[in-house]
Amino acid sequence: MQVQNQTVVSIHYTLKNSDDILIQDTTGYSPESYLHGAGNILAKLEEALTGKQSGEELEVIVNYSEAFGPIEEHLIIELNNQEIPGINDLQPGDYIGLPDGREGVLTEKNADFSILDTNHPLAGESLVYNLKIVDVRPATLEEIQAGTPMAEVKACSGEEGCC
Repeated sequence: MQVQNQTVVSIHYTLKNSDDILIQDTTGYSPESYLHGAGNILAKLEEALTGKQSGEELEVIVNYSEAFGPIEEHLIIELNNQEIPGINDLQPGDYIGLPDGREGVLTEKNADFSILDTNHPLAGESLVYNLKIVDVRPATLEEIQAGTPMAEVKACSGEEGCC
């Protein structure tokens, strides 16, 4: 079956940035599944996967502008340390959430203030995906209505290696 809208596609992939630094790898885990045409993955990936079949492998390069966009300077904010819960236990590089719902990476910490980058962690990054299509199947009506694949529920017998 070909990848097309309203199919559930299961893939394995590695994701690297343009400097060849590994960001994510599904090898050794269950494949990732998504509903094709529902906007659940980057548009450039959907476009590249359309028409492909189970077993096919491909590399897709996604420019930052088609991925998570450029780094936006207005999303790098300076905060008074009193606004950051647990600031004394935090170090630059830590991912934090604020009471007002903002989230980001602490990039600088001083005695009175800190800098928080609330851009998407992959903003400004061009991405290289190496994909292998594991399975393609028609989506169920329930999946189409939900806009996402439904999790498979497997019964566990309790035998070793089952769950």
